[in-house]
Amino acid sequence: MHTPLEHAHVLVTGATGFVGQAVVEKLLFSYPTTRVTVLIRPRGDLTAQRRAEKLLRKPVFRRWRESVGEENAAAEFTRRVQVLPGDLEDVPELPGDLDLVIHSASSVSFDLPVDEAFAANVAGPVRLYERLLASGSDPHVVHVSTSYVAGLRKGVAEERSLDHEVDYAAELDSALRARTEAEAASRRPEVLDPLLRAADSEHRRAGPRAVAAAAEAARVDWVREQLVSHGRTRAQSLGWPDVYTFTKAMGERVAE
Repeated sequence: MHTPLEHAHVLVTGATGFVGQAVVEKLLFSYPTTRVTVLIRPRGDLTAQRRAEKLLRKPVFRRWRESVGEENAAAEFTRRVQVLPGDLEDVPELPGDLDLVIHSASSVSFDLPVDEAFAANVAGPVRLYERLLASGSDPHVVHVSTSYVAGLRKGVAEERSLDHEVDYAAELDSALRARTEAEAASRRPEVLDPLLRAADSEHRRAGPRAVAAAAEAARVDWVREQLVSHGRTRAQSLGWPDVYTFTKAMGERVAE
């Protein structure tokens, strides 16, 4: 029986994540004629290709490795899987013959600084789908979201377009400006003075350089705390429990 995935070209984001690994394994195991492109970010000394190859050692791929033979797995993976170095902050040019896109990459922390959460879960999809439109491909798109994007409400929340009027573009713009604003505020005397006094009280014996280093570290921590609080408070003010579910809901608007 013919399936829509026979001989299809599938792009998967978030392939190194919990959901993405299972998706890639399923494509390899159940659809042997399917080609897969994975968007993977290089990390430290590990290239994107090396990170992809390391996936093969994960338990989730055991079934597929055994089906093709352990000795053939690496070569078969290279034949069927194209690794595209990059991430949602800098999406590279995408292939022009994609049949399906499965976007599962996201940041899943409930308490990220507001700019980081929006960069991953809202600006990321914007860049991905802009690249997709520019590629000339016209694939079916599966945008993986999360439970609870309906926010703080009573009753049944059906799995459909979310009922809200929040302007995701305005929220994204505000969130991305928040760090600049917090950094500027952190350098004002009314913020620096108590941080400096606390650093002096704890590190005076170590000398002025130690005091200055401690005060600067405290300032950096202050900025992060402000941005985390900003994200949580803004989410709750609009009816979401945290910045994660808030940004994932905004990401759904991007997909729409």
